[in-house]
Amino acid sequence: MSRYDEQNMLGKTIRSDRCVFCGRPSYEQHHVVPRARGGTEGPTVAVCGWGNASGCHGLLHSGRLWLRWDGTHWLWLATPDGCSIEEAWSREGWKPLLSTAETVELVTYGRGRHELDTR
Repeated sequence: MSRYDEQNMLGKTIRSDRCVFCGRPSYEQHHVVPRARGGTEGPTVAVCGWGNASGCHGLLHSGRLWLRWDGTHWLWLATPDGCSIEEAWSREGWKPLLSTAETVELVTYGRGRHELDTR
């Protein structure tokens, strides 16, 4: 397990009927550390999308949306193209997860491509 995964394994699970990124209805729990890398018993967060291919859940699995535990809170980062966890953690622009009062629009493009509109 990488040092990034070890840090994220310390995070808290967030169960909600709303996606922690965009506020849409949540249908899935995303394993922050993939089960294949030892995250089976690790934290999960509520996300929109079905399976691993749509909504914010799809963005997480495509490497375009990332989570990082800072010791007390989850932070997130959206990247325009997929990248590795190492590259994501080295970038600036990490933001705290949404409060229930905030919303960020999930924009759908052709062929089911999604982006988070954070303007």
